[in-house]
Amino acid sequence: MHSNRFLSAPALAGLKDFQRKTVEYVFKRLYGNDPTSRFLIADEVGLGKTLVARGIIAKTLEHLQDEVDRVDVIYICSNAAIATQNVNRLNVSDTDGFSIATRLTYLPRQVRSLRKNKVNFISLTPGTAFDHARSRGGHADERAILYRMLYDLPLAQNERCRRLRVGLLNILQATAGKDNWRAKAKNLPAEDLDVDLSKAFRRAVIEDAELYAALKEGCERFARYRDYSRIPWEDSELRYDLIGKLRSKLASVCLSALEPDLVILDEFQRFKHLLDGDDEASMLATALFEHPDVRVLLLSATPYKMFTLDQENDEDDHYPDFIRTLNFLFNDSGKVDTVKNLLSEHRTALHACAKGSVCQPGKKAELERALLKVMCRTERVATTRDHNSMLREIPPKRMAPLTPADLQHAKTVDAVATCVKAGEPIEYWKSAPYLINFLKHYELRYKLDAQLNAPSDKLRGILSSANGQLLTKSSFEGYQALDPANPRMRVLFEDTIDKGMWQLLWMPPSMPYSEPGGVYQDKDVLTKALVFSSWSAVPDAIASICSYEAERKMIAGTSVSHSELYDKIRPLLRFAVASNDNRLTGMPVIAWLLPSPTLATEIDPLEIALRRGSGPLKVQELRDEVKAICRRLVKELPDAGKGTQADERWYWAAPILLDSRNGLLNWCKTGWGSATPDHESGTRFKDHIDLLVSMAEGNIPLGPQPDDLVDVLCDLALAGPGVCALRALRRIGAGIDAADPNLLSAAARIASGFRSLFNMPETIAMLRGSGEDTYWRLTLQYGIDGNLQSVLDEYVHVLRESLGLQEHSPEDQVSGIAKCIQSVLSLRTAQIRIDEIKMSGDSFTLDDFNTRCRFALRFGDIRDDNNQALVRADSVRDAFNSPFRPFVLASTSIGQEGLDFHNWCHAVVHWNLPANPVDLEQREGRVHRYKGHAVRKNIAKRYGLAALSEVHRGGDPWQTLFQIAAQRKPNGCSDLIPYWIFEDGSAWVERRIPLLPYSKEIGKLKRLKQGLALYRMVFGQPRQEDLLFSLSQNGNHESADLADWLISLQPPETVLNDESAEENTLILPPAKSAQGIR
Repeated sequence: MHSNRFLSAPALAGLKDFQRKTVEYVFKRLYGNDPTSRFLIADEVGLGKTLVARGIIAKTLEHLQDEVDRVDVIYICSNAAIATQNVNRLNVSDTDGFSIATRLTYLPRQVRSLRKNKVNFISLTPGTAFDHARSRGGHADERAILYRMLYDLPLAQNERCRRLRVGLLNILQATAGKDNWRAKAKNLPAEDLDVDLSKAFRRAVIEDAELYAALKEGCERFARYRDYSRIPWEDSELRYDLIGKLRSKLASVCLSALEPDLVILDEFQRFKHLLDGDDEASMLATALFEHPDVRVLLLSATPYKMFTLDQENDEDDHYPDFIRTLNFLFNDSGKVDTVKNLLSEHRTALHACAKGSVCQPGKKAELERALLKVMCRTERVATTRDHNSMLREIPPKRMAPLTPADLQHAKTVDAVATCVKAGEPIEYWKSAPYLINFLKHYELRYKLDAQLNAPSDKLRGILSSANGQLLTKSSFEGYQALDPANPRMRVLFEDTIDKGMWQLLWMPPSMPYSEPGGVYQDKDVLTKALVFSSWSAVPDAIASICSYEAERKMIAGTSVSHSELYDKIRPLLRFAVASNDNRLTGMPVIAWLLPSPTLATEIDPLEIALRRGSGPLKVQELRDEVKAICRRLVKELPDAGKGTQADERWYWAAPILLDSRNGLLNWCKTGWGSATPDHESGTRFKDHIDLLVSMAEGNIPLGPQPDDLVDVLCDLALAGPGVCALRALRRIGAGIDAADPNLLSAAARIASGFRSLFNMPETIAMLRGSGEDTYWRLTLQYGIDGNLQSVLDEYVHVLRESLGLQEHSPEDQVSGIAKCIQSVLSLRTAQIRIDEIKMSGDSFTLDDFNTRCRFALRFGDIRDDNNQALVRADSVRDAFNSPFRPFVLASTSIGQEGLDFHNWCHAVVHWNLPANPVDLEQREGRVHRYKGHAVRKNIAKRYGLAALSEVHRGGDPWQTLFQIAAQRKPNGCSDLIPYWIFEDGSAWVERRIPLLPYSKEIGKLKRLKQGLALYRMVFGQPRQEDLLFSLSQNGNHESADLADWLISLQPPETVLNDESAEENTLILPPAKSAQGIR
């Protein structure tokens, strides 16, 4: 039984030293002598709590495998976006079946699989798993399960029983279509549901007399089918009340099917009410947390709400939410009282120090020992030289410039609000430009809309004179220049569009192999911007106005209107047929896409740069060396035919002829078409491939070679998307042959994504305005200017880890990475609808028009440019986490704890300051994460090609670069350096706060900094800048020995029990039948 033992070592091997230290400490607290059943990992935002949890899962599986017949791990997080991001990262099993994303009410279909598996991982979200009152109707699949399980209830006898079963079917239909619902409910085989669970559920319903009676009554009322719109309110309420209670009852029964060994609550502060509430959802959760022998692991960087430093009353308890968390963790009121007393003494010391008294650490050590029993926390701050955690406010105290037009806009908005009797609009005005256009779903707009048909003379006069302050479809149609119309928007323009970011199709690489050229010159300081606002109108305004302005600049020089852009500027990288001679006109595009093994292996800009060893090459030097290789390769091609006119077919024939003997030809015949299916109507992709194959097989004679054939091959080798993709994927695909069909297909998928990117009409307009060459040649020049190979190498390195693919096979790695890159490059242009108020006689009408968004996007689910397919929030996040557009992502702060946005962004814009200091840290934590953009920039600046040239022997250059940085870090430092912190350089995590002059936000920012410093004192090291500011505001200007009174919850090397001889004894649950775990 022990031949297939699960070993935790592979999962632990991927952890950094401080993460491994946490795993070992927490595991011993959960399973060692004097264990706790509940523990909080409160590591600072962005330090990889999910990976630590993964290590604990692995240790738990290894520990329990001989003692239980199966291990159930329950992962609960606040929303599906976090679950999607983290499920792969948590999987320590060797099968995809490790993860089951589900609702508790889906378990009847999965229980037999649960019982069969040795390891089960069930991912739940609180809203769907426990809280059945908030969304009472649930999902149609849930209701189909309810119908099948309740079908055999003894509701009545004979004909009445059949009548009530019809009523049951009608009740559970809810908002589903009649035909679809009946098919779903009746086609779900009863045998697919667990028999024991079905019986237990029916028994539970019958034993709940009130519920059973209500169900019978409901079945009577719904025995006759009625259209949804004709059901009386009372019956509808009965229906949804019943469905909610039945879902909750089923969830409760389903809990009995689980045998949870480890429950992980990720970012639990988002659903903390489940820990100690008294509602039905909380009771369901409590049943899970109190299952015999279960361990509960809480993850959160900010596990309790903010407290305040009350300077008037030292006796007030400022930690109520913290105490609430401690109550759950200790589950022992006596232990909590002890900690409360220690906290009170510590807080008194903090008050005294803040007011200028001598700082006394008091019982700090005792408090640390008590808290470390149930929690630990690792932080960056102590690792950084200036104790500011590699975070800077840039520029300090920046003021957003006000213009007379801004003040006029404020006057107009205030006049409208007064006229329609709406509330004070000043906060809206400070946040959003063209406020009346964007302020949907707010009181001001509701009241304004209600008066547009019959406006008062005063309102008519205000709106009539406000034309210049409103967006109109006609101004968009004519691509008229727009004033940012808001001080904060003006600052955002300065930091992005005015710095030339509108010219870029991807971010500059952190380590260019050749000197950036063209529009990429002097752009190395740029980073994407993550914008947080408190108002839902702001992301729409940012996305639409920034994207419009970028698009307007890109199409300058054309005469198309906004609505005509996609009709007038058609894709140029197409597979078409010439109407006059039936010639296939897209053959150069085939060469552009072709993942040529010969060009990818014989020529490598990285290797050429490393041979020089001094940094990025001058482009001409690189081209000269590549052209010398190309001349040698061209000599190996078949002899050119006779004639006087150059045969341009050589441009696309030469690459395939170079690869005619290495397997590429077979892939072209059988694999290329399926790897990149072409959905463009009227294209002849297959015909083009057939012609390419025929050329490679020697069936087509060629004339004389063009004089610039070597130049074209050089450009294809340096910037052909297929070649660059193949080269980048092969760097991480250890041991895969360059002509491997899986690798070729993956590279082709990425190349097809670039075709989508370069076929965008605004891209075409911009590139055609930059030169007279044929378009596909212009795209290659752009790729050389922008170091496309370097960008892809960096992106592939990042994706391998962010997608959780490190332990997958090389084939699966390249396939997963290619799928993600193609999806990002092919992301449909989103649209936002802007409201327009038009004057019509003496009244006004409300109309709307679309604007396209790509340069900047709103985070969330959005409609694409055809107003049909939905662009999912996950796709938007993937695109922002790529080097490609969007370059600005605007969002509210809601529900984003735990999400990553750091791969190409190290600037957070606090458009509105958060209400809570903790949210300031949470926002910045989105970009201050593992191998973030700022870290990569600094490592490349410090070591880069010069250091690589000494040690790199092929493979992933970024892996080598991080190894160099890790080996050269100062003695005694943890792996926070260089993976999270690397200060040798000019890049920082940037806190951008565009403050308005004389606004209340200036004072609010001071209070936030003060509050954040005090919040962090409870856990450990506050950022010194914030702390000293806090103390100075309270009259204490001494920067004395802060370590004497700051709590440290770093996991210790050894566990805390005094009985050290028994420290490593592990506590096992009661023995069950032993089984192996894989």
